Amino acid sequence: MTGLDALAAHLDYTTPEHREGCTAKGWEVDYRIHHTVRESSYSGHSCPLDAEDNLCGHGDAYRALTVRIYCPKCGAATKLDAELPATPQVFDTGRLGMGTKPRRCGQVWVYQGPPPRRGILLDPPGDPRWYLVARRNALRLAPEDIVGAIEPGFGPRGGPGYTVSYGLTELSAPEPGERPTPMFRHHPRVDDRFFTTVTAAARWLDEHAATEPAMAGRTA
Repeated sequence: MTGLDALAAHLDYTTPEHREGCTAKGWEVDYRIHHTVRESSYSGHSCPLDAEDNLCGHGDAYRALTVRIYCPKCGAATKLDAELPATPQVFDTGRLGMGTKPRRCGQVWVYQGPPPRRGILLDPPGDPRWYLVARRNALRLAPEDIVGAIEPGFGPRGGPGYTVSYGLTELSAPEPGERPTPMFRHHPRVDDRFFTTVTAAARWLDEHAATEPAMAGRTA
């Protein structure tokens, strides 16, 4: 399932809609973290009700998160409430893997993804990173925009560089109503390609993968 960190940084996020006629381009966003108490076992608490004595590690008290997204100009607003199990993590856009300007390479666009965080690639912020390659420059990408992903790898002689994954598809959802899992049909475990730079990898995807059908059918 290579390349999924880059996909997760860019896909399946959404934004509210302004009311008809509103010319505002952005939103005001604020959030609040506060301690509160559940009124009953059926108030939306996420711990399993079949736990011993219907109790969990934090009992009836928990930290709640409220996020408000609103437009002062047209009055459209969205409020999100959630139980907060841990301290929020603070990132910059480089560490988040989202919010940096993509760069063009041939007929495709290279978007920065999150830094690696696993195994021998447990690196501090900075290169190498995962990258997502798309057919267009857009604030938000859709699955049909994705050409492939570029990720850190090692060459035949152990030198650092990059490999590519492409041919985005979906695994069938494990349960009815659940979202399918995205995956690439072609990845380094199958296609043993190695590139010394991100630019070289992006150019290869532009020439060889950008013409593949966008978002192929699901795999059982």
